[in-house]
Amino acid sequence: MPDAQTIASRFIDALNERDFEAMSRLVDEDVELDSLTGQRTLGVGPLRAWVMSYLRHFDESFGDIVLMHDAFGQRVAADTTARGTYRETMAGFPEASGQSYSVPSVFIFEIEGGVITRLSHYRNIRIFERELAR
Repeated sequence: MPDAQTIASRFIDALNERDFEAMSRLVDEDVELDSLTGQRTLGVGPLRAWVMSYLRHFDESFGDIVLMHDAFGQRVAADTTARGTYRETMAGFPEASGQSYSVPSVFIFEIEGGVITRLSHYRNIRIFERELAR
């Protein structure tokens, strides 16, 4: 069974490649997602739908990835840079006009039994909104 850092790295790779089947194989059926917009979704289907919707608005990929893990190998933090283009206006955000952006972004993965059971996505929303308003 792959270690937690490998699983987290594979998830980010699948996200960057828009490989939803690979992402689905890496998460528990009842996975919890706490998104950067403050929404919580439960389950692999809602996770996939949320990610697809998000990527429709923000054509985004993650680079400069630094992975860190806890002593027990159950939690992994991924410090990344989110780079993207704001394609379609998302409720609660400035109007989209093809703005490019690059902002720090963090994922926290909780892994049990070789699958992701909880995923949290964070970034400083004020910095993100400022980038989108330019």
